[in-house]
Amino acid sequence: MKAFRVLRGSLVAGVAVAVLGVSGCASADTAAIVNGQRITEQEAQEASRQILEAQPDSGITTANAVASLVMAGFINTVADGAGKGLSDSAARQAVAAIKDPSPATLELVRASLAFNQMTSEEQGRAVDLASKAKITINPRYGKFDPAKISFDASTPNWIKPQPSATPQG
Repeated sequence: MKAFRVLRGSLVAGVAVAVLGVSGCASADTAAIVNGQRITEQEAQEASRQILEAQPDSGITTANAVASLVMAGFINTVADGAGKGLSDSAARQAVAAIKDPSPATLELVRASLAFNQMTSEEQGRAVDLASKAKITINPRYGKFDPAKISFDASTPNWIKPQPSATPQG
């Protein structure tokens, strides 16, 4: 019985590595890769946790944080080029409720604030940069459609939707 558990554990680990290798995210802690730059699950989880702590009504999830971190680099690049980029200190002031914001949290805050100041043309340039980028998302966090520049949430096939309750009476 003990040998079966060890074998099962090895098999599960092997399958996980194979799935991540096929998906293009060969590291177990990789949430996404953007033009060769890795976004870790830990970064996305920490950013999500910190933003929820500061703004509980934001409803951000780790999957949302991954999608936002993918786009943040493009937004901040265009904003910086247009003179609308924000410093980390400005981002820290915007989330003063977070004692020690992570670099990923600051990246998301900078992108969010900058995006709101950008013209529609500048926003379009950020989208254009994303459409030309090599982006790989860990399937756990959804799927990226480069043609539409959209992120679709992952719905694992083992999760079945609950039937809606019909009122009685």
